[in-house]
Amino acid sequence: MKPLILRFNSIRARTNLLRTLPILLLLFSFSCIAVRVYVPKQGTDQFDTGNVDNLPQFAVPKINPRFEVTQSAELEGQPFAQRIPSLFFLAPNRLENEYGSVKTLIERELDRNREEYKTDKRIGIQIRDFELKTTDHCIESVSGIRLNVEVIDLKSKEKLLDFRHEDKIESNVTDCYFTLATGTILGWLVYMPYLGFRGNREDQLNFLGRVALLEFFEMLKQSLAQKTLPPKPSRKQPEGVLPL
Repeated sequence: MKPLILRFNSIRARTNLLRTLPILLLLFSFSCIAVRVYVPKQGTDQFDTGNVDNLPQFAVPKINPRFEVTQSAELEGQPFAQRIPSLFFLAPNRLENEYGSVKTLIERELDRNREEYKTDKRIGIQIRDFELKTTDHCIESVSGIRLNVEVIDLKSKEKLLDFRHEDKIESNVTDCYFTLATGTILGWLVYMPYLGFRGNREDQLNFLGRVALLEFFEMLKQSLAQKTLPPKPSRKQPEGVLPL
């Protein structure tokens, strides 16, 4: 009698799982990726723009008078990031960043950390190209970024920096593998550690965006340091000599 009860419970558990599986997949098909790209700070989170306790996520930055930030017409109206699905077509494909556009992120950094971007020139920063997207190929996904920013001296028209950055993350974090893993407990035992190692697509997009911005601002600091003249030291008159 006991083996029959155990067998019945096993069959009932499988039936419940099969009933629940379509509901779970339907819920995940509507799930969206939360894009949280900001300019990270090394060693501290005190002035981390990702910390909404220090900076509201929709705060409008004040304009640093030394910098003029523009973007190409092609970027107007485009989403911050894109998701190209292979299975979950109901989830949003056009993804917006919670902390604003690339232009807003650059203006915010130049406003909040003015001491780090000192210059005696009027600088123009033009975002010529930006693309952040994740593409799902069922058995493989590719998350990639492309960022091209040009920095010029607005008075002399001299190009100070032509920043070009491309990077990508290839992984097996896909809609198909997620669906297969959801069907069995064993699938999650294998899939979850892999997610922890590679990160999901939300983690990948946020990582790529933050690293690209961080590298741009490091290069910008170097360019400004090379082109900004140090203040001239004041000349002292020798003692006992009257000025002419």
